[in-house]
Amino acid sequence: MALFSVPKRAGKAQDKAIAKSTKKSASKSTTVKGGGLLGQINQIKAMVEKHLGKFKNDYEIITTVDDLNKYFCACYENGVISIDTETTGLDPIVDKIVGLCIYTPNQKPAYVPINHVSYVTGVRVDNQLTEGQVAGQLKWLIARSDLDIIMFNAKFDMRVIRNQLGVKNIYCTWDCYLAAKLMNENEESHGLKALHQKYVLDGKEDEFKFDALFKGLSADKIPINTFYLYAAHDAVITYELYEYQRQYLYYDETKPHEDRNGMNGVSWVFFNIEMPCIKVVCDMEDNGVKFDFEYQQKLSEKYNKLLEEKTKEFYRCCSVYDSEIEEYKRKNVNNKLDTPINMGSPTQIAILLYDILQIEPPDPKSPRGTGEAILQKIDNPIAKAILDYRELSKLIGTYIDKLPDCVNLKDGRIHCSFNQYGAKTGRFSSSDPNLQNIPSHNKDIRKMFVASDGYVLMSSDYSQQEPKVMTQMCGDPKMIKAYQEGKDLYAEIAALSFNTTYENCLEFRPDGTTNPDGKNRRSQAKSILLGVLYGRGVPSIAEQLGTTTKKAQAIKDSVFKGFPAIPQFEEDSLDMAYEKGYVTTLWGRKRRLPDLQLPEYEFKWKDGAKPDDDLLDFNEEVFGEVEDQTVPDELVQKYTRRLRQAYFGQKRKIFEDANKEGIWVVDNGAKIADAQRQCVNARIQGSAADMSKLAMILVGNDERLKELGFRLLIPVHDELIAECPEENVKECSERFAMLMSKAAESGLSIPIKCDVEITKAWYGESVKI
Repeated sequence: MALFSVPKRAGKAQDKAIAKSTKKSASKSTTVKGGGLLGQINQIKAMVEKHLGKFKNDYEIITTVDDLNKYFCACYENGVISIDTETTGLDPIVDKIVGLCIYTPNQKPAYVPINHVSYVTGVRVDNQLTEGQVAGQLKWLIARSDLDIIMFNAKFDMRVIRNQLGVKNIYCTWDCYLAAKLMNENEESHGLKALHQKYVLDGKEDEFKFDALFKGLSADKIPINTFYLYAAHDAVITYELYEYQRQYLYYDETKPHEDRNGMNGVSWVFFNIEMPCIKVVCDMEDNGVKFDFEYQQKLSEKYNKLLEEKTKEFYRCCSVYDSEIEEYKRKNVNNKLDTPINMGSPTQIAILLYDILQIEPPDPKSPRGTGEAILQKIDNPIAKAILDYRELSKLIGTYIDKLPDCVNLKDGRIHCSFNQYGAKTGRFSSSDPNLQNIPSHNKDIRKMFVASDGYVLMSSDYSQQEPKVMTQMCGDPKMIKAYQEGKDLYAEIAALSFNTTYENCLEFRPDGTTNPDGKNRRSQAKSILLGVLYGRGVPSIAEQLGTTTKKAQAIKDSVFKGFPAIPQFEEDSLDMAYEKGYVTTLWGRKRRLPDLQLPEYEFKWKDGAKPDDDLLDFNEEVFGEVEDQTVPDELVQKYTRRLRQAYFGQKRKIFEDANKEGIWVVDNGAKIADAQRQCVNARIQGSAADMSKLAMILVGNDERLKELGFRLLIPVHDELIAECPEENVKECSERFAMLMSKAAESGLSIPIKCDVEITKAWYGESVKI
């Protein structure tokens, strides 16, 4: 029986995807024989017995429906349960659930085995509950009460319970992972055990520390009597982490103005944005998106042929220098050049460019650099040929020939993984595959993603989302007025900055012809505004504009003079970061920038003490005060003064002088400058992320859209991709755009337009409705 409908002439790409998935699934079900597995199991048993045997009676295994019902009754009485799932893999659709880990206060942490198999025979072992039995009790519990359900990385567990147990209405009220991200996005590790150890155990080591023993071993093969301790323990520490976090993350609607150490806004974001967003993300991942194997095969043939042509072009360019290459080989017998030169070798490319062709390195800091930024500055056909080859090779290897491997066998769709706190600003990221990183200039790749049969794709994006967020946050009346009047903001900024009319700064004249001068003025204003948004310096803006730094500075000055609220917003954002250590979004999300509060330079004794200290002489310290071991103020001031007066190239000599006196100097300038650049961007990008998530929540939960068969598929920053039945296109598109605009209204007082595009393939030709 076919697992899913196969399109006509699916070809080798689909065969490859099916073969890979089948092989992967088969490897999981194959019984592993030999001393390796038995030895690992025996080692696990011995370690557990030795170190954790004392906890055996503190945890329990539930193997009957009655016992599970009693436990869930206790959860009902408490009004709270912590849940974790154990699975055979990381795909909630394909991989099996092995067991359910549960905990509620005043009860033993419990493990409910479901699909453990004998590590010898591979046959399911006795004394377990079935998926149906566990699902029935879980549905009963959810239906009976307004239950608080605690999870860690809830998206995964919810999808496992949905797909493997069939409990579609599973939900989560507190995700400890997202809470940890909101409380400190800069945390060294956001893993459950690391967070629990740091905040609940105050840095002490957890006795349940033998996770490495289980690596490479599927959970279903581990004996239940050994595994239950580890499994149930995860539910406990999830609950304990939740108890710690809720001291800081709670929102009292009766006291909206009471800001508890700046956490009121963060709490609002947690309860009103991040938590409601989980269900929508689960829906999108479960929905997946249809993949066009036929188109992919054509694309693969096209791009691999282009790659061959670019390879020939590289060697044709090299042939011009055959005599120089041969001369180099004669003079350097032990050279590292292949015949022909290996285009994929940075070492060989560096030899070709800098030793054979004697090209002057465009970047003195990388005298033998072969990266993209450097090659783009080299005016030689070989450099261009390498760049063209690399671009095509990346597209083929990362997307065109790899995407078929991402197709799920059960439904023939790609189910991307979305991380709703992918960036420290709160922005989404994605993986397996990364749909948000497909080069925007390439329209071919996205066309492999298509609407389901009888459906169309529709995409809706916020027009000028980030500039409008900045307008709202800086409160410039002229910018606000431009948007309220429906004007082009960049043209309006250009007109006021360059003392000309609005019409003279538009890209097109009223008759539709291009206005070169107007387009140039508009582009300059846009570059300045986006430069502010993304923290780019004047040299970077100058490079983008193709002009001198002096000219770019003059343009920036004129824009800032016409719109003083923009530089004031920059200054206010910096002040906030310096004073508080963080900046906030429109909705209250924090972006912590601790590097801004670092001293410009730090001074330390090389060995932790002054060079003339006798570390073995304790007589003075035993009976008197210990001498302060910090570097004296006069030395700090001396070197600080010298460093501030020095050019960049002169600093090394000052560091060496300090070193001779036994002082290490730490220069925090680069860290501080990087944090400064992030101040404005973090507020704008974070606010845009909040707005897009609010739109997802509103759109994804809209009952009317659900009735019409509408479903969200992919979020790409300011854009949402969805699909709906062809017959409902008109109503769905209008409601889609309306809801997205409505979501923005909670933070913006200016109108924000959402344009909906209807296609059959992502970035394909528009479909008329």
